[in-house]
Amino acid sequence: MISSAFENFVDPLEAEGFGAWYEDTSEGSPISSLFAVMHVDEKNRRYVVQAIDARELAEKAFPEAEKLPMPLLQIAMQFPFEVPALCFADTARILHRLNVIIPVGGFILSEEDGTVCYRAIAPLNEAGLSVEGFVSTLKIIRYFCVESAGLIEAIATAQMSYTDATDLIKNSQLPEQFNV
Repeated sequence: MISSAFENFVDPLEAEGFGAWYEDTSEGSPISSLFAVMHVDEKNRRYVVQAIDARELAEKAFPEAEKLPMPLLQIAMQFPFEVPALCFADTARILHRLNVIIPVGGFILSEEDGTVCYRAIAPLNEAGLSVEGFVSTLKIIRYFCVESAGLIEAIATAQMSYTDATDLIKNSQLPEQFNV
């Protein structure tokens, strides 16, 4: 299981500037998780990713199902704000545009509770997960999530229109093929 290595990742993540901790299985959570603080914004809200072994989750959730053929690492983060119904459509539209330029994972908008999440799933070989690979992946995710957070929240809270946001993206320093 991938999660057997999670405890060993805490110190290297801390050394790279991520606040990190490991939570073993418990009554409240049938699978173990690795958490890392990606960012603390100006409102002192923490952006925290949770890494889980998707194979382990599938086995716990669906014990009778066929086993997944390979280990899968799932990394997810819920943004610390909600999207009111009035702003839902424009937020979904900008998330779609941002997903075009993100190389790892993508943004999701929940219709049920109006939350914005980021999620990535990486297939791994049986050797598991290297600390260096995981830290590098988190750095990439941190870059895209932190760089996008202000724009997403501005649309989600009606402080910026979708048109203004797309103009901002088009006028950014992104290479031409990434201007969406």
